[in-house]
Amino acid sequence: MLSALAACQGQPARLVAGIADTVVVNNVHPVQMPMHVFDAAGHALPDTGIHFQWTSGVAVPVSDRGVVKCTQAGDAALRASLGTLVTPFLLRCRPVRDVLGGGELRFVLGDPPQDLLFAPVDSDGRPVTLFTAGVSYDSAVVTLDGWRIGARAQGRTSVDIYIGDSWAHWFVSVYERASTVEGIRPGQGLAVPVRLAGGEMHSLQLLPSPPTYSVTMLPDRDSLRVPRLAIVGANCLRQNFPYGYACFALPGASVVAYHPKDDHPKEAWSGTIAVFREVRP
Repeated sequence: MLSALAACQGQPARLVAGIADTVVVNNVHPVQMPMHVFDAAGHALPDTGIHFQWTSGVAVPVSDRGVVKCTQAGDAALRASLGTLVTPFLLRCRPVRDVLGGGELRFVLGDPPQDLLFAPVDSDGRPVTLFTAGVSYDSAVVTLDGWRIGARAQGRTSVDIYIGDSWAHWFVSVYERASTVEGIRPGQGLAVPVRLAGGEMHSLQLLPSPPTYSVTMLPDRDSLRVPRLAIVGANCLRQNFPYGYACFALPGASVVAYHPKDDHPKEAWSGTIAVFREVRP
């Protein structure tokens, strides 16, 4: 089989660097430049034995094997050679010190997509506008169209955008719309919308723990005020990530949304009680 594979592969005929013979490097630490080798039929060949050389432009430390360290922003002309093959290409150094952005996103199934807001910056905090990025996420839970994220199915996932040596991280929760949290399963998130006049309250019964619960109130997009939240019959801790309360529910515990009768009593407050039952005990 190996002999047949070797017979199908020809001699190196073409070297390709990055996209259109342009390589963008956002790393601060040394990194191996990408270079692809193809035969005349377009079959990919091993990329061993390629030599690299700086020729002009900004002075960039580059090894004979193509390890480059972008110490400053700028463009440099380099060339790669393999035997008699020589390919000039452009190296565009745009080192990124940090990627600003990330945080927490919460969706109820049916909500419109949101933009993932992030900004790569250099060591002086200035925006870096030329970059290449990688992204990781669970496509069973969320969708990604460009940098717009939407909800696909109930669950939780992380979204990470990698640029150079840095990244931005989002923690994403997706809830199903429901009228009650009765029978909520471990690993399930339910969202119950409420609209309360002054003095009204709405209570949801919780099954006893374990496992624990994450509970929060999601604001409506067109509402200035949201109902207040109380958890009765549970031991809870305020948590900042994910935002809300982490609660161990005792028998008879409940989540209560309420609108104090003396606080803007003529206004109706609306929001969504979001309850996620954790997987682990």
